[in-house]
Amino acid sequence: MPGNDDLVELLTACRRRDPAATAELVRRYLPHVRAAVRRRLAASMRIRFDSHDFAQDVWMSFFRAAVDRAELQDENRLVAYLSEMARLKVAEEYRHQTTQKVGLSRDVPFSPTVDPTGREPSPSQAAVADDEWERLTAGLPERERQMLQMLREGHTHADTAATFQMSEKTIQRLVRRLFVRGLPPEAPS
Repeated sequence: MPGNDDLVELLTACRRRDPAATAELVRRYLPHVRAAVRRRLAASMRIRFDSHDFAQDVWMSFFRAAVDRAELQDENRLVAYLSEMARLKVAEEYRHQTTQKVGLSRDVPFSPTVDPTGREPSPSQAAVADDEWERLTAGLPERERQMLQMLREGHTHADTAATFQMSEKTIQRLVRRLFVRGLPPEAPS
């Protein structure tokens, strides 16, 4: 980290609204802010937010209200202040997102069997896909074809394994075997 004298000069230039100094301050300390955000950002919120969203909010608040604080002339204190600000921003948004009205639990993923664009494959595309399916599954036992059909319909490996009372690894091995079977032969070198 640069020395405190350098930081004092940089903060003084930021107070004068020097765009180069502002950009330099953000460049130097953005990794600390993003790290603080990432430590606190719950997996359920990562669907809606990125660490950049919170980092921008932290910097906006910092330049509005905290850039003039005298106690932030020390780098360790500045990093601690920015990290705490990031933690509070994430916590505040988490509280907001977990209310019933907004509710993170209200997000419902697209059904894997429904194309989000609303387009259906053309009849020729469907015929080609069915032919390829038949080629890949030809000669497989009926039970394995049923497992693969469940996966084709959008069920997870876990769902399929539970239905057939097997481990997920067994289902994954079946898919890998089918994948290798579908690869074209290698050209001679």
